[in-house]
Amino acid sequence: MKKKPLRILAIIFLLSLAFNLYLSFSSSYLNNDESYFNLRVINNIRSTGLPIFYDELSYGGRALIVQPLFYYLFTLFSFIPFYFKIFPALLISSLTLISYLIAREITNDENSSLFTALLAGFIPIYSKVLINQFSVYNLVLPLIALIIFCFVKMEEKKYMVYFIIGSFLLALMHSSSFLLLFILLFYLLLMNTENLEITKLKKEILIFTFFLVLFINVLIFKRAFLAYGFNIIHGNNPIHYTFNVLQGLYMIGIIPLFLGIIGLYQGFFKQKKESIILISSMILGVLFLLILNLININIGLLFLAFGLTITSSLAIKNFFIYFERTKFSSFRKLVPYGFILLFVLLSLIPTYFNYNKEFNDLSDFQWMRENSDEGDIILTPLNYGHVVTYFSRKNVIDSNFLLAPDPEQRAYDVDLVYDGWSFNKAVELLHEYGIKYIYISKEVKKIYNIEDLKYVKDEKCLAKVKESIYKVVC
Repeated sequence: MKKKPLRILAIIFLLSLAFNLYLSFSSSYLNNDESYFNLRVINNIRSTGLPIFYDELSYGGRALIVQPLFYYLFTLFSFIPFYFKIFPALLISSLTLISYLIAREITNDENSSLFTALLAGFIPIYSKVLINQFSVYNLVLPLIALIIFCFVKMEEKKYMVYFIIGSFLLALMHSSSFLLLFILLFYLLLMNTENLEITKLKKEILIFTFFLVLFINVLIFKRAFLAYGFNIIHGNNPIHYTFNVLQGLYMIGIIPLFLGIIGLYQGFFKQKKESIILISSMILGVLFLLILNLININIGLLFLAFGLTITSSLAIKNFFIYFERTKFSSFRKLVPYGFILLFVLLSLIPTYFNYNKEFNDLSDFQWMRENSDEGDIILTPLNYGHVVTYFSRKNVIDSNFLLAPDPEQRAYDVDLVYDGWSFNKAVELLHEYGIKYIYISKEVKKIYNIEDLKYVKDEKCLAKVKESIYKVVC
């Protein structure tokens, strides 16, 4: 790589890193409750050497299935202050570098690859799923991107080895490795449909990797397979995702969406580029999982946005080639500035304003830890479940649905306590779950669109011990 593109790429990486760190440190708290579960697992590894395989605080006590690699890896860095903010920001920003490498393989063009790297560093969906979150997806997405890069360069033996190692690590890290299986399946299907030849070595590597990842997942999720059978694909998840098309398009980003679709058309139908077919396989795999309601909407949009950003590199390259042939070619030096302006307006600014702080104040949970008994159960909405257990108290429900006892009924009952009218029914549920405290902050009231518990006037069972906390006293 020449020095000038290298300097530009370094600037893009640093801009992305500075942006992510700024948003991450703009809040005292992490931006989703799953982050607090991950911190808790790492704290458990530091104290016992093992992840949490049985959680006494979740659902009143239940078994957990843990894919350990993510937790052990970050335990190594846990001695660094704010590691849970710094390293996720670094991983998000690394997508600029990986995207550049993939785009350069697809286009063999420096300019379009650099613009692709710039787009990859600032995608609105990052604000919802990655920024200021200590999430496994901070590592999973860059790892899948690296696996794709190794696949594109698999003709070189070392990348073939890296591809297998990356797939093996992904299977030990997260259930997103199932997405890799769908990518491989759709790739083989599309290549066969287009009558494109796959080398014998590549075919053997794909088949080996497919069964390796599948075998590891069967071993890890054996208990869940026995409990649910083929229904495991739904993960015991009580949430039925709804999709707002306009909001989804906005979170993918207007530029990646528009240029990505053009790049898909040019690379798949016109040039039949194998690398674009591979990215198409990822997009089809994600869409397949979304249609069957097997993946969280935001996670699906995250992978779609990344795939479209990569394919946009081909559209950018072809645009520059086309522009050179027009009578406006004398203005070609102004085109990069126009692209940067569009990037600021349609990518950078939406990514910034798409970021919302989920937790503004968790001091009430610290208060409950200091003023309640160790076995007390605290009622919160679903998206606060892991916060409760992080502060060493028992919850009613959290988002670890696999092997959890009847999460659908629990989710319904929690909503009924918060949003229901019947005092007697609420008391019945409070006693059934052994609830000692009810958390009802301003944020919780917004979730249920309520001013307060509708039956709160009956003071004989509920005592207000703090502005946002009721204690069950009957």
